Amino acid sequence: MKIAKIILSIITMLFATLGLVKILPFDIAKTIMLVSLATLLLLRSVEYKNNRDKGGFIITCLTAVFVYVVVIYNVFIG
Repeated sequence: MKIAKIILSIITMLFATLGLVKILPFDIAKTIMLVSLATLLLLRSVEYKNNRDKGGFIITCLTAVFVYVVVIYNVFIG
């Protein structure tokens, strides 16, 4: 799980940088960046659940769901 978190963190930072320096269109880079960030949050919420931290699990899980909703809104509606 640690390797997956490292890879997702690198993907998030890479696409944020590519979007900011305009190598990729920002809409595409933002979408990929937010999906990898939400997946990273889901992995973190699983770790909180395994450590029996109910508050951390609920907050990170709700944050991940919110980020996924924002991505879906941006792709399909906005």
